[in-house]
Order: sequence, then structure tokens, then C-alpha cells
Amino acid sequence: MKRSVYFLGIGLILAVIAGCASAPPTAPAEFVEPTFKIVEYKNSALGAAVPDWVTMDVGELEDDFDDEYVFRFEQTGEDLTGVKNIADNMNAPSEVARLVSTRVEQVFAGAQVGDENFVETYFENVVKTVTNAQLNGLRKYGDFWVLKEYYDNRGRATNREYEYYTLYRISQAQVDDLIARAIDGLDAVTEEEKSARDRVREILSDGI
Repeated sequence: MKRSVYFLGIGLILAVIAGCASAPPTAPAEFVEPTFKIVEYKNSALGAAVPDWVTMDVGELEDDFDDEYVFRFEQTGEDLTGVKNIADNMNAPSEVARLVSTRVEQVFAGAQVGDENFVETYFENVVKTVTNAQLNGLRKYGDFWVLKEYYDNRGRATNREYEYYTLYRISQAQVDDLIARAIDGLDAVTEEEKSARDRVREILSDGI
């Protein structure tokens, strides 16, 4: 009797092992994109529509604003005041400074004056002067926010999050004027420096 029980136990163990070996591997859990609904948006209580610029590409926006640089920012967070502060006080100034830096680089590349070290040093000084200047021409065209509520796969609300959109504009002429004034403010002692300054002024007046 003991012997038959022993062989029965061995048979069960082998069956379990065989079953484990032949079972298909467990598929990894599929990622489920969290669902959400828009609970509220700016002026929704008044029946306002979503502004066109919120959903438009920057390229499309630039076509609508001739001779202007356009910046659209998007910031998310749980606190509306916080996302507004980041977008308006950090994102906008840094992006405009980056634009000005690129514009200065284009101008100096077109000037083609002086050796490489001279141009680089002069370029850095102009960028520093311009980015430290106050951009009075930068204007906030509009802002918009939506409040989203997210749900898990059981339909339970998990968290809420604000999306804040802003649109800024500055005229291309004002940016070039700012660069020109920065160049005028730099000392031009050598003939090379004077030549560089004159050539840059010429390019800015013609536009590139």
C-alpha cells in the first residue's frame, strides 16, 4: 500500500512539472493609457469656445502674424497659479533669449568679418548684452487653461491636472533693433571691430 502511494506521489509531481514546462509564458501586462475628461476650461461657465491658436501649429500662427516671432507655451501641473508663473516668468523669457541668440549668430555668420576667435568673442558680448536687456516689445497675445480629471481602469478618479497655454509675440524689427543697439553699445576700437559693427548694421538694415 505504501508503495502504490509513493508511485502515485511521484506521478503527480511529474505531471505538475510537465504542466509547468508546457504552459505558455505569461504575457506582460499591457499598458493602458489613462483616460480623462475635461472638467472645466477658461470661461467655460460663460459658454466660450476654445481659441484657434491653442490647437494651431506655430508655423500656422506665424503665417497669421506677419513680421513677428510667435511663441506658444504649454505647461502642466496640479496648481493653476504655479503653472502660470512658470510659463509667464520662466518659459517666455528663456525662449526669447534663445531666439535672440540664434538671430545674432545668423547676423554674424552673414557678416563674415574677422578671424574666428574675434567673431566668437564679439558675438558672445552682443548676446550677453541683448539677453540682459529688457524686451519691452514682448507681448502676451492670450492664455488659456483646461482642467483634466484622470481615471483608472475601474473608472475611479485618480487626480486632476491643469494644462496652461500661452501665446507671446514680438516683432522681428524690435528684435533686430535690440541687437543693433547692443552692438552700438560695445566698444569698437580696432579697425576689425569697426568693420564688424558696420557690416552687422548693414545686414540688420537690409534684413536676412
